[in-house]
Amino acid sequence: MMRGFGGGMGVGSVSGRRRTSMMEKPEFQTSPWQVLKRLAPIVAGYRRQVIIALVSVLAASSLQMLVPLSFMYTIDVVIPSGDLTMLWVIGGGLLVLEVVRYFLGYAQRVALAIAAQQLVFEMAKRLFEHVQRLSLRFYERQGTGEIISRATNDVGVLQQSISGGTVASAIRLFTMLAYAVLMLLLHWQLALIVYATVPLLLLAGLVSANMLRSRYRLVQEKIADVNSALAEDISGVRVSKAFAREDAQRRRFQSENRENLQANMSTAQVQAVATPAIQLIAMLGMGIVLLAGSWFVIGGTMTLGTLATFVTYLIAFYQPIEQLSMVNRSIQQALAASERIFQFLDEPTEVLEKPDAHDLTAVQGAVTFEHVGFAYNPGVPVLKDINIAAQPGETIALVGHTGSGKTTIANLIPRFFDPQEGRVALDGQDVRDLTLDSVRRSLAMVIQETFLFGTTVRENIRYGKLDATQEEIEAAAEQAHAHEFIAKLPQGYDSPVGEGGVMLSRGQRQRIALARAIIKDPAILILDEATSDVDTETEALIQDALSRVMEGRTTFVIAHRLSTIRSADQIIVLDKGEIVERGRHEELLARNGTYRALYDIQFAHQEEAAEATPPSLAPAAGG
Repeated sequence: MMRGFGGGMGVGSVSGRRRTSMMEKPEFQTSPWQVLKRLAPIVAGYRRQVIIALVSVLAASSLQMLVPLSFMYTIDVVIPSGDLTMLWVIGGGLLVLEVVRYFLGYAQRVALAIAAQQLVFEMAKRLFEHVQRLSLRFYERQGTGEIISRATNDVGVLQQSISGGTVASAIRLFTMLAYAVLMLLLHWQLALIVYATVPLLLLAGLVSANMLRSRYRLVQEKIADVNSALAEDISGVRVSKAFAREDAQRRRFQSENRENLQANMSTAQVQAVATPAIQLIAMLGMGIVLLAGSWFVIGGTMTLGTLATFVTYLIAFYQPIEQLSMVNRSIQQALAASERIFQFLDEPTEVLEKPDAHDLTAVQGAVTFEHVGFAYNPGVPVLKDINIAAQPGETIALVGHTGSGKTTIANLIPRFFDPQEGRVALDGQDVRDLTLDSVRRSLAMVIQETFLFGTTVRENIRYGKLDATQEEIEAAAEQAHAHEFIAKLPQGYDSPVGEGGVMLSRGQRQRIALARAIIKDPAILILDEATSDVDTETEALIQDALSRVMEGRTTFVIAHRLSTIRSADQIIVLDKGEIVERGRHEELLARNGTYRALYDIQFAHQEEAAEATPPSLAPAAGG
């Protein structure tokens, strides 16, 4: 194996640039009004349900206002007159009113539930679609747990804020105006006492709102940190077990979880202060009204029924304010979650498709790099003045030390990134003038970090051609020398491979990945350490298949086997992002330059091993 020569991700690897939970979190400066302004058009798409909920809440609140008036009439008129018939009429009317309010409440809850679920669907859809369009640089910066947290937890917070009674409670705040007017009409002196408590209530609400928003933002971030730690621990469980680091992983998760606990406790402390404060102010207003009202009743300037009605309206007036703490909590939590979602939605798409981009048709497979320069970070060039011309059907080998830029060159062909200088062209057309779909349909990649989806063997192979028949799937597997081991699996091609392919060996996963590329039948093939994880015998078999698969296709090979390097039409030798040599194997050896030095250090023993390989395992002629 020659992993020392072509191994790794090259300069394309961006380890160290990825933002982790240990790094400082970004500070969001978006105002609540800006967030609400951006949410409004999305919610407006479900305006029918929102209007139904709004009308239902307002109608139910209006009907509720009739109840105190019936109390006042009963106390001041019906009871003194002893009119039992009117008592039955009032009782029946109140029963009908409650039945109507029940159906209005049902309509409100159903409408809000539909709106909330639709909002979750739409936000998750937008987030997923946008994240899919982002370049690989985004995924290298963000952790898996962070992305999943924003797509699930943050979106779920929005759902709870709408369907959990927040909207209805917020709407009831507006009914306070109606209660304020009714109290003023009943008794203006008592109404003024009530109005005097409102500024104190609003002040308490605003202070807690500012404190809660920053704390809920921290809560959402800590949840993402917990998810990131959990995702890394699960994906790296073999490493942690191999190094007996379970305790270290446990301590790390406990640390992240403890920070999440502390963030939640911080919000609970604010709630513990704000809610009783609001209730205290409301009870203070209630007590003063009862004292003053009783004095007015005793003095004969106010009836007992009027006082009872006024107090009932006062309770209804204060109830939304007392709910203000709960509403405020949900709103601030939703705003914090929305900020995080919009931060991802605002992430710039670095690889953009032009509005007038056209499809690449009748693909021949010519690939050219013309004075290409590329940098992951400004001022730190990774590729410098790269010029490569691959004619249809040619094999181009990219060799060089780890970090020389091999994988970066391969990643520019399917437009995973765009160069800052020069251009990459397919069949003479700048890839930036072509649709992304047509560019990527024209090629297939087999990379060192083999990834399989957590489904069956068949579905993983068919991923290269979704409408492939069983015969095509088996033919591709046979070419990749995978059919034999697949047939021995418990369920054959229907056998599950597990998440990421964990139920298969690394060599088996690599052969399935090769079959996935073969079934696509691409014009351009990119092999990045494509046989790095197989044994010598299997490698020889796969190389035999590759020699046939590569025939007639333009192939870029990041050095993975000497026989492929030796037969390549061009060998491109890279050093620190620059092409230092190019030519065929024999030519480069004769120059006694960089390639010769690399060959003597890393490949000489492979040639000796290849010469000693039994004929039954030797690659096909030319391979």
